[in-house]
Amino acid sequence: MITYRAENELREIFVYDPLWLINCSAKDIECLFLNKIWFKAEDREQAMQFQRVVSVCFQKGINADNKWNSKWRKIEEEKKLKREKERKAQEDKDNMLRHTLNQRMAAREKQAVEANEKLRKTLARKLKQREETFKSL
Repeated sequence: MITYRAENELREIFVYDPLWLINCSAKDIECLFLNKIWFKAEDREQAMQFQRVVSVCFQKGINADNKWNSKWRKIEEEKKLKREKERKAQEDKDNMLRHTLNQRMAAREKQAVEANEKLRKTLARKLKQREETFKSL
C-alpha cells in the first residue's frame, strides 16, 4: 500500500505487483517519482522494485493515459493488419465462389428450361399424316 497526503486529502494506492504501477495515471506516476518510497530495511528489495518501475514509467512516459509505442506494439499492429487483409481476401474468395455457384445453378436451370421447352414444342406440334405405300406382291 502506498499512502501520500495531497494537501488535506490522504490518498492510498494498493499495489500488489510492481507492474500494476503501469496502469496508474500520469499524475500518480509523477507523484510517486518525486516522492520516493520510504521503507523498512527488511522491505528494501521489494520497495526498490516498485521504485524502479515508477522511474521507468516516469522517464518513458508510460501510464494509463498513454498508449506507448514499442516494437511489440508495431508487431501487434502489423499482425492485426495482416489478419484483416486475410479476412478480406477470404470474404472476397467466398463471394466469388458464391457468385460462380449462383451462375452455375442459373446455367443448369436455364438448360433444364430449354430442354423442357424443346420437349413441349415437340409434343405440341401436329403430327404429319404418313402415307403408307404398299408393294404389291
